[in-house]
Amino acid sequence: MSLNYDGKAYTIVGIAHPGFQLDGDADVFTPLGQTNEPRMQWRAARFLHVLGRLRRGVTLPQAQSELVVLSQRLAKAYPADDGGITQVLHPLQAELVQDVKPTLWLLLGAVIVVLLIGCVNVASLFLTRVVSRQHEFALRLALGAPRVRLLRQCLTESGALGICGGLLGLLLALVGTRPFIRFWPDRMPRIEDIHVDWRVLLFAVSTSVLTGLIFGLIPALRANNSAIEETLRSRSRTIASSARRPLSAFVMCQIALALVLLSAAGVLGRTLLRLSSLNPGIDIRNVLTAHVGVSPEVLSDPAKARADWKDLLEDVKRVPAVKSAALTDIVPMREGENTLWYSTTATIPPLSQAQWALASAVTPDYRNVMRLPLVRGRFFDDNDKLGNTQVVVIDEKLAHHAFGAEDPVGKLLWIPAMGNKPVEVVGVVGHVRHWGLAGDELSRVQDQVYYLLAQVPDKLVRLFSSVISLVVRTDVPPLNTVQALQQQARGAIGDQSLYDINTMEQLASGSLAQQRFLLLLFSIFSALALLLACVGIYSILAYLMSQRVPEIGIRLAMGANSSDIVRLVLRESLVIILAGTAIGLATSLGTGRVLRHLVPTVQTSQASIFAVILPTMIAVALFASYIPARRAARVDPMVALRYE
Repeated sequence: MSLNYDGKAYTIVGIAHPGFQLDGDADVFTPLGQTNEPRMQWRAARFLHVLGRLRRGVTLPQAQSELVVLSQRLAKAYPADDGGITQVLHPLQAELVQDVKPTLWLLLGAVIVVLLIGCVNVASLFLTRVVSRQHEFALRLALGAPRVRLLRQCLTESGALGICGGLLGLLLALVGTRPFIRFWPDRMPRIEDIHVDWRVLLFAVSTSVLTGLIFGLIPALRANNSAIEETLRSRSRTIASSARRPLSAFVMCQIALALVLLSAAGVLGRTLLRLSSLNPGIDIRNVLTAHVGVSPEVLSDPAKARADWKDLLEDVKRVPAVKSAALTDIVPMREGENTLWYSTTATIPPLSQAQWALASAVTPDYRNVMRLPLVRGRFFDDNDKLGNTQVVVIDEKLAHHAFGAEDPVGKLLWIPAMGNKPVEVVGVVGHVRHWGLAGDELSRVQDQVYYLLAQVPDKLVRLFSSVISLVVRTDVPPLNTVQALQQQARGAIGDQSLYDINTMEQLASGSLAQQRFLLLLFSIFSALALLLACVGIYSILAYLMSQRVPEIGIRLAMGANSSDIVRLVLRESLVIILAGTAIGLATSLGTGRVLRHLVPTVQTSQASIFAVILPTMIAVALFASYIPARRAARVDPMVALRYE
């Protein structure tokens, strides 16, 4: 079977699996040897990626050492194009998941913290059960019950709780996985393969059962024949007093762990606010972008292709809502780039010492569409044509790096990719965050240069036609014009189309997808952690207060009022809360460094975050303590004095 693609007939020799991915979202794969594009003959072009499988027994360092030797040989043979360049091997798996690895590590860390809080709650629950059933187990042993029977009873009770908890968790996982995945960044690799499989089921069930069994063994193991008499003679509040210290430690652990997640969520929230407020360098409002599927009929003839570009712009401008329109090969904050190296002198340095710039081929109206701020000189006009002096417009960063404090307008740049002759700088514009609001500062290429599509040589017209994009500014919401633009862009014979349509606001928002997802992630887990911590604080203090009923009764009988009891309990709770807060504060400082390592855009100081989070954490914990304190203050003194 044959397929017409880009004006050529291809024979289909195979069909890949639906989930096969090699380079982005490509749908058609053709052999490199079947193309005669000029850049395929240009040795300095570096747009190809090489994939290879190592031989059995060969390690990556061994292969890298061989590649170094090969690079040195090529540098000697082709000093102008390969001098000073050493290729580096990367595992394919690392290439595919490098952007999401930090997100997955942070997700794992957040889950572990919540799991630890849950384990602390379970530990405190079973510890209170141990204390409350000490007399029961001692009495059973005194009456002759074997320890095996006690062990079996405890394991049955805890195992049932563990299984029920595990099944409930699995049900929530099955229901919540799909909605949760919708919030993942768009570039998450193989996101369609994420689901709850048998491995997850096995891990969840075994973890739940194992946790229940471990904590369920505690009561039975503490019950031994040597302590029967001592236990039977002890009063319950005496036994409970021995558990007060570990229960207080549990409260401190819960507060500290919850504070870690809250501080991380605060740092990510401040980071997202900072990045969202950055100036992208262009006016992203009311701008629509789209790839253009150029008619195959014009690809073989550069003159026809240039005429098609002109006709496309004229047709699009007929849409009433369109204020201005332009063509470009790359769009800011969208996938795709074209980096070229340049020099301020005719002496071309080795590639290892060359300066690189992001190059954009545009039409004259591009500045009006994007509203690029003009700093010096002028932008392109209709007099800049093929055959006239080749001109470029540079951004402020390139102007500073190349010419320092001098006025760059009228100066010359040597860009080998644009030919042997120098190009003239006619204007300077503001810097655009092409790599996204979050990623632009991290890019190794900051300089930017603009040149005219009209001055692209004929031999490259076919290449630019295959990657060309349309950008339009409208006076209505851009997405409302899609249908009209599609109709106008169909071309003379109706075989052109617009695809991959986005607004610039969508692209800018998408560049913060990872930060937004991490904030959502930590907000959910920190809220869950805070809820679990409050439940744990309430339950532990409620139990401790129930064991202090006689003491409270005596205080009330001696003249203390309800407010005195509440203040007493809150004061004791505040000591525990402050201790847990101090531990969490120290741990959060280390967590901040981890965040800055995994998410390089995190630069926010934690001092302002703690100024908000610490009072909130203390207030919430005190509120959880107030409820059992208030209940304790309402105890009838006569009933309390008759307690036990």
